[in-house]
Amino acid sequence: MMYCAHFALCFWKSPNHLLIPSHFSWCVWSQILDWWHTNWVRPSSVADLMCWWFDNSFRNLEIHIWEVCFYATIWSIWMLRNGCIFKNATASVEEVVDIIKFRVAMWIKVKFNVRVNTVEDFKRFLDGIRSLKL
Repeated sequence: MMYCAHFALCFWKSPNHLLIPSHFSWCVWSQILDWWHTNWVRPSSVADLMCWWFDNSFRNLEIHIWEVCFYATIWSIWMLRNGCIFKNATASVEEVVDIIKFRVAMWIKVKFNVRVNTVEDFKRFLDGIRSLKL
């Protein structure tokens, strides 16, 4: 299902409305957390989301990937919102999640010189990459 009808955008009055309660963003966050095999309860604000997200017990490269996931998700939802408003763009939840995974893979690959052949390798073998000691 493609999202971005202009009527949905009128309800995005603040970052909290855009990034948390909309059905679209809820689905995006849920799929990103599924990727990490993590469950959550939807927070009431971006501040609550940040407190929950950054209070974790990950280590080494894993914590960096987890933190990059947060920023890539926020950035991707925001960019889609701008694309909807200014360029009449549309996207499905799956497309946005793929973009997020791509961004995470590229940011981590460049920052830590992680040697994976493709972004698909990174997405498929996240658990193996987590075990790297960087």
